[in-house]
Amino acid sequence: MRRLLVAVMAAAALALAACGPPQGPAGTVVDKDRTYWSATKQWTYKLTTRDKAGREHEFRVSLSDYDDCYRNSSYPRCTER
Repeated sequence: MRRLLVAVMAAAALALAACGPPQGPAGTVVDKDRTYWSATKQWTYKLTTRDKAGREHEFRVSLSDYDDCYRNSSYPRCTER
């Protein structure tokens, strides 16, 4: 019974770690923004992309995606490792 509980807890932790913001629309990265929320002591990371029609889209990303994508890079290609 104890092994089952440990296995379930490990699976839940793994599932939560894999969760992240949904993927944003494809385009060229034109801006990056990060905000620190002192009440929760957490950062939020955002990218802004411009699609082929010229429209801009701002959306949340994970820290690793924020670090991997530079201005003028192609999103989501910049997130592929």
